[in-house]
Amino acid sequence: MNDMRESTVRDQVLVGVDGSANSARAFEVALAIAKRQGWSMRLVGCYSVTFADHESGLTVSENFRRAMESNARHPLEAFAEQAKADGIEASFATYDEHAADALVRESATARLAVVGKRGRNRFAGRFLGSVSAALAAHGHCPALIIPERWETPDASRIFAPGQDQPGGEHAATEPTELLSESTPPKPRRKAFHNVADQMNFRQEIVVGIDLGEPSRRIALAAARFAEMFGRSLTLVSATPLNADAWYPNPVEHNIDIPSIRSRYTDHLSTLVTIVKDRHPDLDVHWRFYDGTPAGVLSEATRSASVVALGTRGHGGFTGLLMGSVSQSVLNRSASPVLVVPTLKNTV
Repeated sequence: MNDMRESTVRDQVLVGVDGSANSARAFEVALAIAKRQGWSMRLVGCYSVTFADHESGLTVSENFRRAMESNARHPLEAFAEQAKADGIEASFATYDEHAADALVRESATARLAVVGKRGRNRFAGRFLGSVSAALAAHGHCPALIIPERWETPDASRIFAPGQDQPGGEHAATEPTELLSESTPPKPRRKAFHNVADQMNFRQEIVVGIDLGEPSRRIALAAARFAEMFGRSLTLVSATPLNADAWYPNPVEHNIDIPSIRSRYTDHLSTLVTIVKDRHPDLDVHWRFYDGTPAGVLSEATRSASVVALGTRGHGGFTGLLMGSVSQSVLNRSASPVLVVPTLKNTV
């Protein structure tokens, strides 16, 4: 743990606010967390003013700056009043800079940062907004990325939203197969009507686990989140075992499959024991899939309450963050995604 950060961190939820419906939803989630934890809230809004280097331009720019600052301040004041009405201490600040820079800097003293997911663009192959992507990649504390609100098409049955597939909503999902799992917690919540049983996480908290010591930190961070909201925790690992199309020696690889499988399941079992030791009242179990980590976790976002990932290729899945797996999951996510820094201090 980084002792220097711990000496300055506050029991505080940081929220990025830009006046959009996405940021309003992020505020609602952050307020619920602050109320549960007894934390304060820090609301940040940003704007940008183009500089003009002639006399009249300076006057115009200053007037424009004041107008922009006022526009950024208005939703912050409204949210701060709402938080205070609910008994939560709230402060706010506006900055004349890119929101990503301000939020990354402010995250150094927060327990958790919450932002909306924006900026989908299938043609460019980029879905994630620049602010949420930068905060996920460079933030000093865990970041909770909130997607757009989704309304069920049939109120009589529990439906899950689809992924934001790069190929469009009718693109095929990646093939996955559940190979092993521990005994699931009971009683469990109702299953989603439109999700296959092996991928139906029934509003649990799901955490992506790879081999390696940092995965312990990610699992414990996800456990704290699950305990906070009274949800079960599922540890998920995945690796593609069908190697015929890509492995240089498929026969040799197929012989190794039992060993590969046992390494993952043994690691998952060990982590469950560690989590249960820290959180004895929490329902925890694990699942191991044959499939790509990106495919499995992206599909998990359809039925999980939150999917937690690690960063920078340590713990979580190899390549995080912003590697191909993490980008894919964040871009395609239907549920909130909790990104846990693994090279920096966590909550």
